[in-house]
Amino acid sequence: MALLSVSELGVDFVTRGSGVRAVDRVSFELENSEIVGLVGESGSGKSVTSLALLGLLSGTSAVTRGAAHFGGQDLMTLSDTKLRHLRGNRIALVFQDPLTSLNPYLTLEDQLCEVAEVHLGHPHKQARERAVELLTRVGIGDAARRIREYPHQLSGGMRQRVCIAMALLCDPELLILDEPTTMLDVTIQAQILDLLRELRRERKMSILLITHDLGVVAELADRVLVMYAGRIVESAPTAELFARPLHPYTEALLQSTPRIDLPHGGTLRPIAGLPPRLSLAKVTECVFAPRCARVRVACREREPELRPESASHARRCVLSASEMEAPIPTEARG
Repeated sequence: MALLSVSELGVDFVTRGSGVRAVDRVSFELENSEIVGLVGESGSGKSVTSLALLGLLSGTSAVTRGAAHFGGQDLMTLSDTKLRHLRGNRIALVFQDPLTSLNPYLTLEDQLCEVAEVHLGHPHKQARERAVELLTRVGIGDAARRIREYPHQLSGGMRQRVCIAMALLCDPELLILDEPTTMLDVTIQAQILDLLRELRRERKMSILLITHDLGVVAELADRVLVMYAGRIVESAPTAELFARPLHPYTEALLQSTPRIDLPHGGTLRPIAGLPPRLSLAKVTECVFAPRCARVRVACREREPELRPESASHARRCVLSASEMEAPIPTEARG
């Protein structure tokens, strides 16, 4: 049985007279000790998916639907009390913005130790020792001194590392990371990736890695889910997806990313146009069609379903695999 099984997850933000369908029929599974990368442009629904799974959209205008089973429990139907017990204990989330994730009025010691005291029942001294240990592991030097400081005394990268240490305090079974390396330099980023690999190996921890950095995904993830306009448009093992992308959006993402194996990083091809404006209206065409270099008449006739291409590879596209593997017409390259 998968550690996390998400089925037909949807999130609508409904306001007076209008609404936005931020996540639409998202389904995936995350196995024990597996690292899954969730990638896509800003606004594709990645972060909203993680917030919906942990019940962090309650009290807003969000309307959620679908199911998400974790350890035999449906996260979408759990009470607030039971969700609070899971969050930070069995499931931990590192938010995208470390500055707003930390309380500016409390020291790092107050914030880190509270997690271990509440969830693990540790006395303050033991909680502090655990916090110092994890701060050191995520690359913060002289952690015994720095733990007495306030968030504003740290750089953005150091605050990000503090948030990762906080998430690891309770040895969660599932760690959700929302853009965890965005504010880190390449040296610290490499240290964090090594730490995540070690945690997965030692503790059999599963990781959902939300990012737009394809390099991080290629280095760390076992499998990749590509999101666009609130939908998963392709899913495949990492090596297979990078070697043989079968959705035009995945192909476009890869072509817009520099490659170290080509002279001068290769020729970059930006994705034309802008992401669509999402609404509650029924979609009548492929959502990527207005920006797609391989668009066909059939793409405008209906929205394709996510269908399996093989046992491990699925995609949402009307084009055949052979059509996807053919060169893009020169006139469509822009």
